[in-house]
Amino acid sequence: MNKAVLSLVDITKEFPGVRALQGVSFSLNEGEVLALIGENGAGKSTLIKCLTGAYQPTTGTIQAYGKEYDQFTPETAIRLGIGVVYQEFNLVPDLPVVENVFMGNLPGNGVIVDYESMLIQSKQIFDSFGVDIDPKLELKHLSPAMMQIVEIAKAIARNLKVLILDEPTAPLTIKETQILFEIISKIKTQGVSVLYISHRLEEIFQICDRVIVMRDGQKVGERLVGETNRQELIRLMIGRELDNYFPDRPRRDAGDMILKVENLSGNGNRNISFELRRGEILGFAGLVGAGRTELMTVLFCDSKKESGAIELNGKSFTGKHPWHAIEQGIALLPEDRKRKGLLMDKSVSINVTLASIKKMSRMGVINFAKEKRIVQDYCEKLSVKTPSIEQEVQFLSGGNQQKLIVAKWMMTDCDIIIFDEPTRGIDVGAKHEIYELINQLAVDEGRAIIMISSEFEELIALADRIAVMSEGELVGFVTREEYDKEVLLDMASGKR
Repeated sequence: MNKAVLSLVDITKEFPGVRALQGVSFSLNEGEVLALIGENGAGKSTLIKCLTGAYQPTTGTIQAYGKEYDQFTPETAIRLGIGVVYQEFNLVPDLPVVENVFMGNLPGNGVIVDYESMLIQSKQIFDSFGVDIDPKLELKHLSPAMMQIVEIAKAIARNLKVLILDEPTAPLTIKETQILFEIISKIKTQGVSVLYISHRLEEIFQICDRVIVMRDGQKVGERLVGETNRQELIRLMIGRELDNYFPDRPRRDAGDMILKVENLSGNGNRNISFELRRGEILGFAGLVGAGRTELMTVLFCDSKKESGAIELNGKSFTGKHPWHAIEQGIALLPEDRKRKGLLMDKSVSINVTLASIKKMSRMGVINFAKEKRIVQDYCEKLSVKTPSIEQEVQFLSGGNQQKLIVAKWMMTDCDIIIFDEPTRGIDVGAKHEIYELINQLAVDEGRAIIMISSEFEELIALADRIAVMSEGELVGFVTREEYDKEVLLDMASGKR
């Protein structure tokens, strides 16, 4: 059995009024890929920060290679070869790749930097990964997947022993995810240990050896991947059985046509045509870069329409600004909810009423009592978990943040809601709630839903029809009777 390179012993971390971790103990073995899973708020991020020295545990110790540390600093983590790749990269886009790889770790004699050595070493690292990245290229010209590989190379250049990956596949295509998995397999054979955090349970069974499950700041389970299953892991994470991962989707006829798009071009898309009806969930499938998000920004008037026609309720729509779309009942929940969907440093109340503040006002004066009552009603209706409506949204989980964006648009009485990757970065329990909410909006309230998702299972489970895009074109539709993951993937890859 491989020896432990890192061990957490009874780690507790307390903040004022909050116990984020309580008595967490486990080990990471040499050459092992260990999954760390749990709902948002389970304590995973706090644990990572303890392992990298960003936080000091309130009680407990960290052991590395048999030595015990009660003060584990960032310098200690770097010296021990612990590297972390977060969801938000710690890179400089305007610098060359090679300078990002050796950032804070420049070879030389202390006066003159050995730039040639940097180029050679970085090329050797990329070659060992089996990827072709020019070290002299400015980082900003790389895809998110290649930027992630640069982050891993940066860790390798520091004599990496332990790699922590936090939701690494969130921005990646299927092909790019496979490249990442191959890199993980290669560094594993070299004795590097990997701590792998992901909400995508299927990845755990593909790449990991063992899994640690956390809930409410505590370790609630530890399993060998080969001796567990998806249902057991879900039960451990949420503390209850989840009988149906996806909600039942009632079969019913859609209502009147509300949106008609004809030969629409703009923002990289060409000649897109489709119709949308009340009460319908229309899925949009495609690989990263297919043009789905770009199409929705044109519909939402956030990108310029070059040609084609849009009809809303049988009337021509020629809006030039997102406010024109909002006024006509179109709402967009963006893929990047933190930067484009919410004001993260503002309260729940401000975010919910942001698009409909006129409803709360009379002669320019906000009726705060009315605002409070309505916001509380929506939070209750959507089961938003927050200490108060004055809480800053940055302190809420991803699932609750997503619900607040839905509440914001529901207040505008919108007829069409566009969900762009609605469950990205959201834990399994919150995903189930979002699925039920989308169903409710369509079935019970008769709203028309457009849903973009990179997870074909979501679209198959929820959508009435699926439109498939590839390289800026709509290549076809798939009905419920034809649903098949392989068919969708082939169409998205341009094979059909």
